[in-house]
Amino acid sequence: MSYSSEEINDEQLAILDDLEMLREDLVGELQAINQYHGHILILENEEAVTALEHIIKEEKEHVAELLRLIQKLDPVQADKFKEIL
Repeated sequence: MSYSSEEINDEQLAILDDLEMLREDLVGELQAINQYHGHILILENEEAVTALEHIIKEEKEHVAELLRLIQKLDPVQADKFKEIL
């Protein structure tokens, strides 16, 4: 969303703040997935590998949920997703 400072009301500002936090959360989830993948490559304990594979699946669900929320709050972002999917 692009607004000039005069056009932003309190509700829009709250949405922008929410979007910033959700995008930061999304980055964190993606970083966690990458870290777990890296650990899987070097772990020798099969139980640990299995546990991390399970955690990765859950993290991917978190990514999907965050993306859904971001699209709901940011129509421009939603349109961009539609263009590439």
